[in-house]
Amino acid sequence: MSIGKVVNAPRVTDDFRRALKAQYNASFLTFSGFWAVVEADCGLFVGRVEAVNPDHGDVILNSVERVDVSLTSNKVWIRGSQVRQLVVLDGKSKDRALAVARKMLSAYLSRRRGEEEL
Repeated sequence: MSIGKVVNAPRVTDDFRRALKAQYNASFLTFSGFWAVVEADCGLFVGRVEAVNPDHGDVILNSVERVDVSLTSNKVWIRGSQVRQLVVLDGKSKDRALAVARKMLSAYLSRRRGEEEL
């Protein structure tokens, strides 16, 4: 038996967990290039997904438009602890992403009004 096979042999206790985690992490790679809407504690963003950190949930968007305050930017990094919801849309249409964001914005504002009334 070669040393390489011993070193690279999966441990019985966490073999399936490691395989599931690898599959989970690989699924985030499929997000890149698609338009997405990110609802965060700091605002509502529409942009093209550049990267997602699967361990912390950080999201990097480029060609970004912040819908709630009409602000644009080339690139934004949103901390994973701030992300409430990430909606990745199929296709290459920014218009569709903006339409989804406007619907989410109305729900976001109604929730904020409800919190203020308490």
